[in-house]
Amino acid sequence: MKRHLLRGMLAGVCLSFVAGAVAASAQEVRLAREEQKITAASNVRARTGPQTSAPEVARLKLGTIVTAVARSAEEAEIGGRRGHWFLVNLPAGATGWVFGGLLADYDPARRRDIVRRIAEERLKAETMTFEEGSDLYNFVSGAAADAATADERARLDLLRMRALNRSVGPIPYEERERAPYREWLKAHEREVVYHELAGGFQLASEALWELEKKHRAAGAAADEIAWAAAENPTLGECEGDAVCDFLRTAGAEGHYLGLYPNGAHAAEALERIGAVLAPAELKTRANSKGGDQYQAEEREAIKKALARLRLAVSKTNSPRKAAVLNRINQLSPAAGRPARR
Repeated sequence: MKRHLLRGMLAGVCLSFVAGAVAASAQEVRLAREEQKITAASNVRARTGPQTSAPEVARLKLGTIVTAVARSAEEAEIGGRRGHWFLVNLPAGATGWVFGGLLADYDPARRRDIVRRIAEERLKAETMTFEEGSDLYNFVSGAAADAATADERARLDLLRMRALNRSVGPIPYEERERAPYREWLKAHEREVVYHELAGGFQLASEALWELEKKHRAAGAAADEIAWAAAENPTLGECEGDAVCDFLRTAGAEGHYLGLYPNGAHAAEALERIGAVLAPAELKTRANSKGGDQYQAEEREAIKKALARLRLAVSKTNSPRKAAVLNRINQLSPAAGRPARR
């Protein structure tokens, strides 16, 4: 009796195994030829079967290259993405199923272009963990080091800096001395600052201005770097102070306009400059007399900023040029003009 029961159980197990194998085989469509794929996200799970309930066999870093040999018969939708599952040969020699929504087609001849497209898409994410940000930084850094042209190198370098910014944002200040945050912040101490009011680490604007200087010969790509520097959040808050707003804009958008008076963002820069020139308070403080040392230093800072702005604006071809120059002259008629003899 027990022997018959044992035989029945073994037969049931065998039938279940065969049924599972047949089901898995039914889900699989062999590819006509092997296809190279690259992971387009961090911690991509490879599984024993083409479903999220299947056990994991590996987790793949962003930018891992795998070879697909088969796909699922049906598409699936996971996390708002739709695609087939792919059976791939993993770097360690094993095989596993990876959801296609986390993969991109890979061609070694187009590697840097593929890296750029993946990085741009990843940077659109509303949230990003430290691990995802540092993974993205390392992914882009490898491609930037192999860039073939000045334009390509500049664009990848900007993506690298943006990835760095996303990596440090989630670091808790109270844990900055703990691994792996301590080592990461130390490695990038010249590029990262802590914004007390915002309560987080961020990219230093000076690091972006230095990057623009490095790639200035790259033309349009350098223009984009300069605009990223102009838009980068500055430390401190003006809290509605007209002079503070003016000096900050002159140092950001004004600096951009001085470098690229007819650049891709010149019109937007002029719009912002015109806005901070409007308050009556700025004119009052720019032309005040007397006062303490602080007020004298403030007037001198305004004067110098107006002179730089006048020079930058005079080089543009924007239709708003005349209106902005007129506002500058109303604030300080002699700003930027050579003294008469």
